[in-house]
Order: sequence, then C-alpha cells, then structure tokens
Amino acid sequence: MRFFQQVIATILFIVILTGCNTQSAVPDGFYSYEKNEIEDAVEVLEFNPELPSYIPVPAEILVTDRFRIEESGQEAFDITVFTNENDIFTIQFLNGVMEEPKDFNQIQITDDVKGYYQNQSYSQTLKWTKNGITYHLIYRPSEKSLTKEKLVEVAKSFQST
Repeated sequence: MRFFQQVIATILFIVILTGCNTQSAVPDGFYSYEKNEIEDAVEVLEFNPELPSYIPVPAEILVTDRFRIEESGQEAFDITVFTNENDIFTIQFLNGVMEEPKDFNQIQITDDVKGYYQNQSYSQTLKWTKNGITYHLIYRPSEKSLTKEKLVEVAKSFQST
C-alpha cells in the first residue's frame, strides 16, 4: 500500500511540475528572444499581430520600429535581430493585405495559409497574410543562408499574444 502511495505522489508531483512550466520549448536549431519586450511594444499598435514562439538566429541585438507606409498610410511594425556574425533577421507586420508578390514561389505554410518565398543572393524572404495582417520574414546572412524549411517553421510558430 505504501508503494502505491509513493507512486501516486510521484506522478502527482510530475503533473504539477509540468503544468507550472509556462515556457514553451524551443526546438533544436532555433532560439528564444525577448518576447515580453516585443509584446509590450506591439500593445500600442492599431492591430494585434501574432508573434513567433522562436526565431532562427540568436538575438544579440533586438530593435523595434513602428511606422506607416507612405503610399497607403498603413501602420507597420518591424522587429530586427542582429547576430554577432552580422546576420540580420527582420520580422515585419503590416496592417493590411498584400498583393500577390511577383518573382516569389508560392508555398504552403499550413493547411489554410499560403505563403510566398524568394531566395536571392543577398536575402531570403517569406511572406504571408493571416487575419488581415501581412507578415514578412527577411533574412540577410553575412555568409550562410537559412533553409526555406527553417523560415517556414518559424512562420508556423506564430501565435496570438
């Protein structure tokens, strides 16, 4: 009887510890970032963009910028991450729907979200629209590029704040 009490107590303890872990796991090859800082910054926006759970590069310096697109007046927001290797990873949110980009390859991000991918010698870009917000992931490497699949994994990790 005492053995079963110990087993039940151990299981209960593990369940409680697991339930208290509010931090989501970051998959291998991806990195966490100052998400709380970004959540505070997007609170002033006229729209509520989703944020990624993780990013594909280590964030050594993180800069945000709120602005308006001059031609359309649409509000936009950038998160730019710099690495020690001088890689630049930018996440851009635009309050509005984008036109279908030219010179991009259409890809499926999720079952209900299609995206557009472009790989150039100086940058890689993944764009998509979800719930009236356009998202851009732009990676400018100093040397080594990312795989398209890695950018898609970041796109899949976006969640409401």
